[in-house]
Amino acid sequence: MLATRKNKGGRPQGTPDGYTAKQIAPIRKQAKLDAERIVKIMAKENEIDDVYAIEALKAAVEIMREPGQNRDRLTAARMVLDFTKTKPAAKSEVTIGKAEQFLESLLVADTEEEQIDGQET
Repeated sequence: MLATRKNKGGRPQGTPDGYTAKQIAPIRKQAKLDAERIVKIMAKENEIDDVYAIEALKAAVEIMREPGQNRDRLTAARMVLDFTKTKPAAKSEVTIGKAEQFLESLLVADTEEEQIDGQET
């Protein structure tokens, strides 16, 4: 809608609320420099060699470092975590393991009782 207006007034497209194009330019420049430095360290620590993955990480870190909507920043943060950190094991696996151990202990106790009962008679 903004692109089709005749007077083209207001802030430029892609500029967040509360900023002018002149105000946001140095912030974006600094975010880009920070992102390159941060991603270089992240790629080294996490052994990321894929050029496209590094580029995606740079874009995500830039989005995180710039002012903008929280939803976009959280989505970028989630993407960075997916690239760099392993997800914790699901708790259901632990619960299943405990349940299996519990059932196994019941079977062992039951067979021991049968052996004792069999010896008494």
